[in-house]
Amino acid sequence: MSFSRFARVLAVVVAAPALGAAPAHAAGLLTIPVQCEVGSETVLTWDDATYDLRGTCGVVRVAADDATVTMPAATKLVVEGAGNTVTAKPVYDVVVSGAGNAVSTPSLTSLVVSGTGSTVTVAGLAERVELLGSGATVTADTVNVLRMRGTDAVRARKAYTTRITGSDNSLALTRADRVVLTGDRNTVTVARGRTTLRDRGTANVLDLRPRRR
Repeated sequence: MSFSRFARVLAVVVAAPALGAAPAHAAGLLTIPVQCEVGSETVLTWDDATYDLRGTCGVVRVAADDATVTMPAATKLVVEGAGNTVTAKPVYDVVVSGAGNAVSTPSLTSLVVSGTGSTVTVAGLAERVELLGSGATVTADTVNVLRMRGTDAVRARKAYTTRITGSDNSLALTRADRVVLTGDRNTVTVARGRTTLRDRGTANVLDLRPRRR
């Protein structure tokens, strides 16, 4: 089949509203437009492809590896594959379970990261963040509730309530209201303001100025 005919057939398959998913093995030949459908799940499965999602997205599931995804606002984003780059408008729930992914969004309500070495960048507010894996990095302007259960790193301008039960985490904040540590060998830095601290772990490195217990 010639490339031009392949492209025409591909466009018809991807645009089919009843499908709700892109077929596998795109091999990164072109940017694939995908129309989200209200109330349905959009599944992206082609490795090494570039996706341009449009419309009103409910659940978007990235099962591909090494894909580039641009998408509008969505109810939920699940990144299962590895090595993907996702740029999204505001998302309610984000789950990153695959390794080495990069996700960026203006804001989100809930974030759970278990994928090793994944990065999530939130330009504004992240309401709830939970880190379960190792080597992940989250950067946000403001985090309301942060739980670090694995071995990860977080950088934020402001965090209101932070609980670190894992070990060997790194937390760098400009301001923090409350930090509770039960894990060991964590590094916590708060640059300004007063912070209420409870440290029940061992060998934690704390730089909080000034510090209030």
